[in-house]
Amino acid sequence: MIPMATPFTEDFQLDLAAFSDNINFTIRHGITTGNGALLVGGAAGEHPLLNCEERKTIMSVAAEVANNRVPILTSVQHTDPRVIIELAKHASKVGLQAIQVSPLYYYPSTNQDVLRLFKWISDEVDISIMVYNTWWLGFHIDKDLLNQLAEIKIVRALKWAASNEDSFKEILQSFNEKLVIYDNTDKVSLSHSLGAQGFVGHLGTCWPEYSLRTWELLENKDYSSVKEHLDSFKSAWRRWIEKVGILTAGEGPLVKTPMEIVGLKAGPPRPPGIRPPMPLIKELEQIMDSAGVPKIKNIT
Repeated sequence: MIPMATPFTEDFQLDLAAFSDNINFTIRHGITTGNGALLVGGAAGEHPLLNCEERKTIMSVAAEVANNRVPILTSVQHTDPRVIIELAKHASKVGLQAIQVSPLYYYPSTNQDVLRLFKWISDEVDISIMVYNTWWLGFHIDKDLLNQLAEIKIVRALKWAASNEDSFKEILQSFNEKLVIYDNTDKVSLSHSLGAQGFVGHLGTCWPEYSLRTWELLENKDYSSVKEHLDSFKSAWRRWIEKVGILTAGEGPLVKTPMEIVGLKAGPPRPPGIRPPMPLIKELEQIMDSAGVPKIKNIT
């Protein structure tokens, strides 16, 4: 699953032409039905910095451009459940395949709060739900709660990470036959060996073949080669984003910078985020050159 960036112009308006081009780029380079899916308007798409109408626009454009060539999912996360329902209804209306839903953030939730939220959504829409465990925001979905969520008819997938390895492994072993599980960590060999059916591949935005090769190696259970493959690029990118994280937050700078290096239009992150300073951009470019990331001459 490739989390797509939301391109902006230099004055921070939606750049829908670039967004359309980037979707077509990922599809042409192999991210298609049966090989992957695209997540639009997620954290990499800077959804906390988009208003409701912009999020709907992103959904509509993605559905139109993809034209059923690849499954499209979208985040509907928000602090207001009424907005979640509004976004979910729009996602269903324009033909997206699933919505990503997490517990509400800012106010702490209880297990019953989360269960009520998901049941309320399921009463209002019929689109598939992917449960998103955002444990780093203060709420961890435990096994008992996930059992209850999995009983909701339209809950069909799980985007999974956990604060400790025991919990990570327990959920994978317990739910890999009930839910489609996407690994949202770098432990892709472990998760695949325990039944995960996919992973989140941020670098597929700039190099789709890299994510496709990762999955090919996983499906062949060639886990030693998976490590070598990830070490060739992703591990260095991870070290690079630690440096960027000292200067600015959010996923926009982390995804958009490699996209722009290869020649895709991504634009700046929305404030208060910033592009990394030039020395860090040059450092990433050297990492990408060493990894053999191809540059794009013409994306149309």
